[in-house]
Amino acid sequence: MDARPRAPAPHRMADEMTGERQSERTEAIERAARVMAEALAQGLMEAEVILSADRESRAQQIPPQLIETLERFSSVLARLVDHTEQLAARMSELTDAVTALAEARAAAPGAAAPKPQLPEMEHPYSPGGEGIDVTIASVPGFQGLMELQRALVRMPQVQSAAVRKYQDDEAAIQLVLSQPMTASAIAGGVSGSTGHRIIVDEARPETLRLKLRFLDARG
Repeated sequence: MDARPRAPAPHRMADEMTGERQSERTEAIERAARVMAEALAQGLMEAEVILSADRESRAQQIPPQLIETLERFSSVLARLVDHTEQLAARMSELTDAVTALAEARAAAPGAAAPKPQLPEMEHPYSPGGEGIDVTIASVPGFQGLMELQRALVRMPQVQSAAVRKYQDDEAAIQLVLSQPMTASAIAGGVSGSTGHRIIVDEARPETLRLKLRFLDARG
């Protein structure tokens, strides 16, 4: 048994790298917001201290109206400091929420959207040669077999269709094509010509074998 570690899937590596980059960005945003908030709060508090000291030292020289204005301005500065601190807290909460969301998306299975799968092309039978061994099950009588043979011969892609065996509601036909044709096209052509519902039980173009089945008859 091969014990070598398997390399991680490309989409998983891409998800991990994306999560790391997003985490780094959110951490940088959080640090920047915290630094700005702290610097602004510190500056506002220093301004308030300076204004308070200046107001006290000049209380005897400054008119009462100006003192009242300075007090209002000091109150505004205090409220601004409070709002700045609240903003920093909200920024921290938002950063934590974004980081948690990024980690949850990275850890979720099937995070990468699967690529749509194209339908597999049906391989056609090749023309010429000894022909295709066609087996038909549940044949609705000899008349139904003759209708099927005539429907095959009338197809432009068919060179010949010879009945080789008919026994116990099962028939065998040697079908020689003049042009490539798929099993679905053969069954559909016979169904359209005879009015019987005919399906493909098994199609093996590589071995020139085809199994068809009657499902019902018209009327």
